[in-house]
Amino acid sequence: MRLIIAFFTAAIALLSAAGYSQQSRAGESASESGFSPYVDAQGNISRPQDFRTNWVHLGSWFVSDDGEASGPGVHDVYAQPEAVAGFKKNGQWPDGAVLVKAISAIQADKLPTGNAHWAGDIGVWFVMVRDRENRFPDNKAWGGGWGWALFKADAPSKNMTTTWKGEGLNNCYGCHVPVRDTEWVYIEGYPTVREYARYHE
Repeated sequence: MRLIIAFFTAAIALLSAAGYSQQSRAGESASESGFSPYVDAQGNISRPQDFRTNWVHLGSWFVSDDGEASGPGVHDVYAQPEAVAGFKKNGQWPDGAVLVKAISAIQADKLPTGNAHWAGDIGVWFVMVRDRENRFPDNKAWGGGWGWALFKADAPSKNMTTTWKGEGLNNCYGCHVPVRDTEWVYIEGYPTVREYARYHE
């Protein structure tokens, strides 16, 4: 019996060590860029793939397709768990935090609960990366302490944003300037973290 217990104890120790080693390698891989796994040395931003599965849902916006809205749809916003933990601790987004907004088509039907609306297929993704050190002054897609990116469903690997102060889908500045005092983020729409915000103390 003692031999069996010793065998299983040793096996668990080996598995734990292997898991720790894999986690360490994953951490090293994530930090190879020196800043963020979603940003290369030139400041080019890539679209996170696993945010719906592994990230924290901050909140949702419903923008009615009333003929006047520039971005109708269901807007779901996510951030990494560590970014959310940092926000809850300090009341502001930590350096390297990534926010992903997925904008989906609006589906609707009359259901037993009433006239229901829900998210359909994703049309675009917006990505923001917090940069407190102005790492990419020559990259016009960075400004206001953030990197800005837009990916479309028909080209999900290509960042369409060339400047954060442009026109149309490049007009990041125009859309976010009303909330420049809250880190350029519409914090009121994110019940997961808004009570921890420290902007007006």
